Amino acid sequence: MKRLSWIVAFMLIASSLVFGQAQKVQKLVFYRLSAASHDKYLLPLIAAFEEENPDIKIESVVVTSGGYEALASKVLLACAAGTPPDFAMTGYSLIKTMVESGNSVALDPFMKKDADFDSKSLFPAMLNLGKVEGKQYLIPLGTSTPIMLINKDLFKKVGLDADNPPKSWAEAEAASKILKETGYMGSLWGWSITGNWIFQTLVENSGGMLANADASTLMFNKEPGLKTMTYLQDQVKKGYMPVTDQTLATFAAGKLGMLIDSSFQRVNTPSMVNFPVVFAPLPTPTGSLPLVPAGGNGVMMFAQDPQKQEAAWKFVKFLTKEKASLIVGELSGYTPANEKVIVSLKTKYANDKNFAITLDQAARVTPWYSWPGENGGKINKVLRDMQEAILLQKISPKEGLDKAAAEIKALL
Repeated sequence: MKRLSWIVAFMLIASSLVFGQAQKVQKLVFYRLSAASHDKYLLPLIAAFEEENPDIKIESVVVTSGGYEALASKVLLACAAGTPPDFAMTGYSLIKTMVESGNSVALDPFMKKDADFDSKSLFPAMLNLGKVEGKQYLIPLGTSTPIMLINKDLFKKVGLDADNPPKSWAEAEAASKILKETGYMGSLWGWSITGNWIFQTLVENSGGMLANADASTLMFNKEPGLKTMTYLQDQVKKGYMPVTDQTLATFAAGKLGMLIDSSFQRVNTPSMVNFPVVFAPLPTPTGSLPLVPAGGNGVMMFAQDPQKQEAAWKFVKFLTKEKASLIVGELSGYTPANEKVIVSLKTKYANDKNFAITLDQAARVTPWYSWPGENGGKINKVLRDMQEAILLQKISPKEGLDKAAAEIKALL
C-alpha cells in the first residue's frame, strides 16, 4: 500500500513538472506569406529560432496568394477584431499603412535596452527601410532589387552577348529588335509586380518620383512618368514586348530574351528553366548605373501584451544575427541586412556573378515608396491597372497617368 502511495505521489509530482514546463512555453503567432520559394527559407529560419529558444513556439498563419497586399489586409482585419498577430511579415511599400493603422509597435525601446542588439551590424540603407517618421517599426528580413534576367542561350543564338548586356533603354530596344526579327520576344518589363515597384524604378531612373514624402503632391504623371509609359507602350507597339502578368512563365518558356524582375529570382528561376540565366543591372534611359528601390519585406511587431512583446522581440532580433542572415542569404534570392554576412557571402560565392550583382545592388538600395493612409493596397492596384490599360493601348500614356492620379488623389 505504501509502495502504491509512493508511486502515485511520484506520478503526480512528475506530471506537475511536465505541466509546469508546458506552461512555460510561449506561443507566438506569425502572419506570413507561404509559397515554395518563401517556405524554403522561412521554415528553416523558424526552426533555428525555436532550437535556440525552446521556451517559444511559433505558430504560422499563412497567406498563399495575393502577395503583400493580401497579407497586410489579413493583419489589419485581425487587429480590428482584437486578435492581432504577435508579429507579421510586411512588404516595404506597406509600412506606412500598417503604422498609421495604430496597431504596430515601435521597436526603438527594445533596441535601446537590449545590449545584445547591434544596429551597427546592419547596412544603414536597409535598416532605414523600416523607419517611419524617425521611428523603427520594421526589421528587414530580406531585400531584393530590380534586375534584368537574360536567356543566355537565346542571346547567343541571335548573335547577342549576354556578358555585354544592354545598359540603356535604346540598347535594350535594339536587342529586342534583333530578337523579334529572328522570331523571338524581346523584353518584358515586370510592370505587374505589386503594381508599383518596377514603375517606381523606371520613373526614378528617369529623374522623377511617384510623389513627395507625404503624398500631398503626386508626381508620377509628370514628364518622367510619361517618358516611362511611352517607352513601354512603344515596345508593345513594335512587337518587342508581350503584355502579360505571367512574367516568369513567359521567360521560362525560352522564347523571351530579357525579363526585368526581382533579384529574389536568383534561386527560384534558374531551377525552373532549361537554359542558363545571366543577371545584369536593368537598363536605364542613359545607360548609367540604376537606382534600385528595395523590394522584399521585414517583420513588424503587433503584440500588445508586454510578455508577448518581449518574446516577439527575441524573434525580431534573431533576424539580425549571422545565423538567420545566412539562412536567408543562401536559401532565398533575398539579401539579408547583416553587413558581415554579406561580406562573407561575397567571398564564398565569388565565382557566382549573379549573386555578386544582387549583393552589390542591395548595399545601395533606395526606399520602396509607401503610401500614407489605409488605402496603400488600393493605390498600388490603380497603378497596376493604369499600366495594363496603357500597354494594351486602351488609353494613351498621358490620359492613363492623369486618370490614375485623379483616382489616387481621391483615395488619399
